[in-house]
Parts: sequence; C-alpha cells; structure tokens
Amino acid sequence: MRGGSRTHGAALVTAPSPARFLDELVALLKLAWPIVIAQLGMSVMNLVDTALVGPRGPEALAGLALGGTMYFGIVILGIGTLMSLDAHVSQAFGAGDDAGCRSGLVQGIWTAALLTPPLILALTWAPDVLVACGFDPATAALARLYLDPLRWGVPFGLLFVVHRSFLSAVGVTRPLLVSALLANIANVGLDLWFLDGGWFLPALGVEGVAWATALCRVILLLPVAWVAWFRTDMRRFVTTSWALDVVVVRHLLSIGVPVGLQYFAEVSAFSGAAILMGILGPEPLAAHQVALSASSMAFMVPLGLGAAGAVRVGQAVGRRDGHGLSLAAWTVLAVGGAWSLLGAAAFTLVPERIAGFFGVTGEVFALSLDLIAIAALFQISDSIQAVAVGVLRGLADTRAGFALALFGYAALALPMGILGAIVLSDDPRWIWWGLFAGLSAAAVGMCLRIRVQLRRHQVLFT
Repeated sequence: MRGGSRTHGAALVTAPSPARFLDELVALLKLAWPIVIAQLGMSVMNLVDTALVGPRGPEALAGLALGGTMYFGIVILGIGTLMSLDAHVSQAFGAGDDAGCRSGLVQGIWTAALLTPPLILALTWAPDVLVACGFDPATAALARLYLDPLRWGVPFGLLFVVHRSFLSAVGVTRPLLVSALLANIANVGLDLWFLDGGWFLPALGVEGVAWATALCRVILLLPVAWVAWFRTDMRRFVTTSWALDVVVVRHLLSIGVPVGLQYFAEVSAFSGAAILMGILGPEPLAAHQVALSASSMAFMVPLGLGAAGAVRVGQAVGRRDGHGLSLAAWTVLAVGGAWSLLGAAAFTLVPERIAGFFGVTGEVFALSLDLIAIAALFQISDSIQAVAVGVLRGLADTRAGFALALFGYAALALPMGILGAIVLSDDPRWIWWGLFAGLSAAAVGMCLRIRVQLRRHQVLFT
C-alpha cells in the first residue's frame, strides 16, 4: 500500500495502519487456506492421473493431455460463468441479506442446469472437430476415449462450483478440505483399479482414468452440498422459493459470462498450445503436458487466493466500505505476488525433480526441462493475473478482464507461438514464450483496471 493520502473528488483515501493491514491479512489467509488446499487437491488429482499414465508411453500421455485440455477448454465456460456467485452472494452477505445469499445458491443451481446440456454436446463433438481440422485421427481417438466418459461428470462438477462459491462467499471454507481429501483418496484407488483392471473389470487404460475422474466429481459435490443445505448454522439462509428467477439468473449471467469467456480465452491459449505441440509430434505434446501439469499445481495457490480475494472484496462492496475494499484488494495482490516469487524459485532450482516425477525419459524429459525453465519466468505474471481476476470478480467488473485476457492471449500468446514454432522454426519453446507474453500483458492490464475501479468506488461510497 502507498503511504500518505490522496484527495480524489470528495473522497479522502488514506493508507491503512499496519494493524489494520495485519487484520486483513489474517482474515484473508483464514478464508483462503482451505480454498487453496482444495484447489491443490484438484491439481493433485491431475498429477496422479498424469503420473500413472506417463509410463504407458508418449501416445497414452498425449491422449490424456489433449483430452484434458479440450475438457477444461470447454467446461471452463460453465465454471467461469458460475463464479458470478462469488460477487452476487458475497455482496449480499456483506449487506446482511441472508435471503439473497440463499436465493443466489438456488439460482446458481438453475444456471448450472441450463449450462450442462450444451457443454456435454460440445465435449461429444470436440474430437470430430479436431479431425475435421486435420488433426491426427489416432491422437484424436485417444482424446475421445478420455472425453466420452468424462463428460458425464459435468453436471456434478458444475454443482460443486455452485456450492463451493456459496460457502466461500459466506465465509465457510473448511468443508472444501473434506471434499478434496475424499476425492483424492478415491481417485488413486479408482485410477489403479480402472487402469489395470481386476474385480470383474478389464484394463481400461486412459478411458479408465476418465471414468475415475467423473466419479470423483460426485464425491467432490456430496460433502459441500450437505453442509450448504443441512448443517445447523446454514439454516439462517432461508430458502424462500425454488422457482427459476429469470431476473437473478440474467444478473448472474451478465457477471458470469464474461468470466467464463475470460477463462475460456486463457484455457484456449493453453489448449491451442497443446494443439500446436501435437502438430510438432507426440514428444513435444507429452513434454507440454508435464510442464503444464507442474505449472497448474503452482497455479492453484493464486487461483485459491483470487477466490478468497473475490469474497473479501465483494463483502466490502456489500458493506459500502471503500477503505476496506482497497485494503482487501491490495492485500490479496501482495500475497499473490509473494507466492509467485516462491513458485519461480522452485521451478528454477529443481526442474529435474519436477520432470522426473512424471516418469518421462529421453527427448520428452529434456524438452520438459526447457519448458519448465520458461514456466518459472511466467509464474509471476500468472499468479498476479489469477489474483487480479478474483478482485475484479468481487467488484462485479468482469467485462474488462475478459477484454484484457482476449488481447493477451489472442493478440500475443498464440500468434507468437505460431510464428516462432510453426512458421519460422520447429522449436516448441516458442509456444511457451508466447504464453508468457500473453500472461504478462493480461496481468499488467488487470492491475491498472483495479486501480481505476478502486478510485471510483471510493467516490461512490463517500
């Protein structure tokens, strides 16, 4: 935070005292750590899947990589859209509107139900689209083996996001730990069972990993749904109606669709990177999956911090507390920046151990080291933009974030990768340099947007 004071219109913005900053930091971390661990749990599931499939060869790992990136590239539209509940429920909670909080949960369930059919259809058609675009049919067939079972977990995954957002917005995050723990335990057992067969099942390979993941979506949902609806302290949030409220759903969509598109732009950049790697061959695609899996695990921390920051910011908006709003926003950005430095250091100091975890060898191992080195550099940009997305979501300012992400990824990341790795050379490292450029541009733009919005809210709340 800056020292001194600044007069802006009728509002006097003063720097917070160290004691107030410490209070905000403690409140943020208390809210964030269960979310972060739950997010890490989701990433650990992906790491386990990758580690178990990796020794089965680059073709199997390439199928997992392509199927996984396509899945998240499509489903992230629904996940991002439902994250509008972070702003809607947290602002209602900050304003003391308990009925509005429960209404947000009910309408979030309706929104998830509306989003499920088109997402399942998109997952069904995705491999055919790849083949029509000239992608290797054999690799696309491996991706289909992964996507066909996984699509049936979509409704449960979306409902988990709805309940997770509701609980986080009202400050109840520890049940997320239970969900993550149970799902991870189940994932290891189901992966081993379905991959190699036994107990009346044949060996299913990559298809078995997908079935395990789909079943784990159900396990993720059950604990958080029970807490949200049946735990005693949740009874204060009275359900007034189960009817579809078009006004509320439209409001959720107006906030959430830009978030979904923003995440879609980011995931599309990484999905596009995977497709470009696939064009270069199965070895570059397998190395991309190794580096991306490691980066994704590090990314879970700022992603969880961003979710907590959205809640803290949204609650301050609901209270119409301009000083608390600025304090919440800059505190979470500072914590995200500090984490990014730790992540960059880890990727720089132990790249061999990171790549070795996935059981890859030879050319895949060597290229993985090069990509992990680049990933170390964009840890800072990636972490800051992830936290900034959360702050903007808490402010219900999501369209600017989408525009900035679209510019970073569509104008910088993919064109740079195509130019460097396809047109000018066949060096796959250029694809990751393009991702770094896109992330950096998005991070800078979002921080500048946050500064403008905080000044505007200071005036509105005075």
